[in-house]
Amino acid sequence: MFLWKMVKKSWRGVKRWFAIRREHRITLEGILFVVITFFIGFAAINTSTNLLYLIMSMMLALFILSGILSTNTLRKIELRRLVARHISALENANVQIEIKNGKKRLSSYSLRIMDYLESGDLVGVSYLFHIGPRSHKNISYTVRFPKRGLYRLSRLKIVTRFPFGFFERAFILRQPQEILVYPRIIDVRPVLEGANVDLGEYETGRKGHGHSLYGLREYVPRDSARFIHWKVSARTSKLMVREFEKEEKKKVTLYINNSIRGAAGPSLSDMFEKAVIYTASTAKYLIDREFQVQLATGDGKVPFGTGIAHLYRILRALAVIQLEPREEHVPSLPPMDADSTNVIFHFDQPHHVPYPTGFAHVIDVSKLKNIPTDS
Repeated sequence: MFLWKMVKKSWRGVKRWFAIRREHRITLEGILFVVITFFIGFAAINTSTNLLYLIMSMMLALFILSGILSTNTLRKIELRRLVARHISALENANVQIEIKNGKKRLSSYSLRIMDYLESGDLVGVSYLFHIGPRSHKNISYTVRFPKRGLYRLSRLKIVTRFPFGFFERAFILRQPQEILVYPRIIDVRPVLEGANVDLGEYETGRKGHGHSLYGLREYVPRDSARFIHWKVSARTSKLMVREFEKEEKKKVTLYINNSIRGAAGPSLSDMFEKAVIYTASTAKYLIDREFQVQLATGDGKVPFGTGIAHLYRILRALAVIQLEPREEHVPSLPPMDADSTNVIFHFDQPHHVPYPTGFAHVIDVSKLKNIPTDS
């Protein structure tokens, strides 16, 4: 049994060794130190001066010690990335890196951790001065993604120049992870007011919290005294309380057509991105106010729902939506919903409108002001 545990532990160590790509290089400081050491050694040989021999020996010892300590600093260091689940474009997001030192007695110093995208672009850098033996720490960096979409993080790189900066040791750990960045959220109240979108409440015909009278019933001990109808109670010689008709927020369906005729030019793509931002911001505005919201696109529907979980479903759909060129511009949106307030975010040319607009509020994104640059 003990032998089997040792074999498993050794096998995990071998797999980890091959999973990590190591990099070693001598720094500019290290090169200058070697050159100076060479000249001192050359002078010691020519002059046979014991002091110069001693200085050269000390410098060589420091050089060798620097290489040993920098290698030991990265030994048994483990990294794990922790990313926030919900991130919007142009919004500061915090990415945590969990660092674990598996050495029993020795600490690690001066660690710089860099995170890279699959494309090779650097996402963020964080720094840790010290981590003790058999301990773990969390450090973080702030990232700001420029636009919506799916970002793929690929690898973490940890670098150290401890202790003297003569060597730079690094290892690269592949840790693929996907981050779905939602569209940017802006204030859409002026847009909805300008489009005269009716966002009132309606009565459901059911009991609940509201203002219209639904009926009267006999008082029970758990009822509030402020709902007692005193005139009817006096006439019937019984305590009677008022029940009110439940009021619900209106249903709102947000339409954005992502099918176009022919290829999309830069200007049309920009208008589409603008429409996506307004659609996402309107969905958040409505759901924050407890409206029932549905999203309809050329790819399908996100059915009616409320609450933060439903908002994230809509934002996920809008994060990955893309323009789909078609040879013929045919109607691709679902039919208008008669039981809801329909809002269409239009960004294409007028003669490309593939849907009837008689039962909907059309917001022409091309006529709106530029989106503010602040977040």
